[in-house]
Amino acid sequence: MRDRTRRDVLRATAGIAGTAAVAGCLGGGGGGDDEVDALDAPEGTEVVEVGPDGNYVFDPEQLTITPGTTVRFVWLSPTHNVAVTSQPSDADWGGHDTIEDRGFSFEYTFEVPGTYEYVCTPHQAQGMTGEIVVEE
Repeated sequence: MRDRTRRDVLRATAGIAGTAAVAGCLGGGGGGDDEVDALDAPEGTEVVEVGPDGNYVFDPEQLTITPGTTVRFVWLSPTHNVAVTSQPSDADWGGHDTIEDRGFSFEYTFEVPGTYEYVCTPHQAQGMTGEIVVEE
């Protein structure tokens, strides 16, 4: 039986790291049982869950609110973003284009009435889309 060389250890470690890196993109993973504090939003703030249970969805997929309502987006699995695809011409919502992981959150207060559409860029092909309608 031969001793393990440094090269053997590096090969084994690289294989494990590569598998772990790919797992986050394949879905399923990252929907752990630990609580995400950002889900406890203040009174009057709506919450959109990003990738709940490792699924490629926003929950709710469609949300209707009144002007002045704050919406908190909370990541419940890794490798997602909120990329704006459509909004009223006088609105300035930028979404959140950076890919983030479980536990991240951001908020935006919607003031301009109209329809705001968004997608998760990495998972748009899997149907990860959302819509916020702001009605008076």
